[in-house]
Amino acid sequence: MTRVALQLYTIRDDCARDLKGVLRAVGEIGSDGVELVAAGRHAGLDALELQLPALAEELRTLGCDRIALSWIDPPESSDAARAIVARIAAVAEQASEHGLRLGFHNHWSELAELDDSDTLLDKLRALPTELLWLELDLGWVWEAGADPAAELERTAGRCPLVHVKDFRARGTRSDCPVGDGDVGYERVLPVAVRSGAEWLVVEQDNPEPPALAAVERSFGAVRRMLKEAA
Repeated sequence: MTRVALQLYTIRDDCARDLKGVLRAVGEIGSDGVELVAAGRHAGLDALELQLPALAEELRTLGCDRIALSWIDPPESSDAARAIVARIAAVAEQASEHGLRLGFHNHWSELAELDDSDTLLDKLRALPTELLWLELDLGWVWEAGADPAAELERTAGRCPLVHVKDFRARGTRSDCPVGDGDVGYERVLPVAVRSGAEWLVVEQDNPEPPALAAVERSFGAVRRMLKEAA
């Protein structure tokens, strides 16, 4: 069954003031968890290459074996993209030796066409499924000009987590509660479920205060869409 979680970055200021109280409120809103449960944490490529044993120990404490690469500088050529993919593959193999499963979280640049007509996301999908899972950020996929539903179908079976983020209009990067924007999640979320997503992770980078009200609105929309699609 697909579950719905919250990316705590959405309510980072509230968490800094009262983490226990915020987690209680998130549970009351109807969250099945937070991303720390679904994917223990995000980390940068340098940290993964240099601090993997410490990260593995941290994740064992959390009781999770997933970790996601959070960001890379956009490659400017296919050669640069292949070099990045090789680094990611090497880290994924090392992570496996530590009992971890490495994933990759996209932004907009991974959907840009390179000089060989591929995208970086295409090259990552060419890696073995058992080596690298993908955490598609559906809002950023849409913002990049791609179709989130089509990318989910192309990534079916290796995308256990997706980020559910909405934008008011393409090209503005003005985010909003899920369902209030133009991404079209009524069509996209059923495809995520059919493609094997275990967790739908609600996220809004810059919610208008109070942030918990925006979270509640997003969760209400996601639950309604899932119910209508059932």
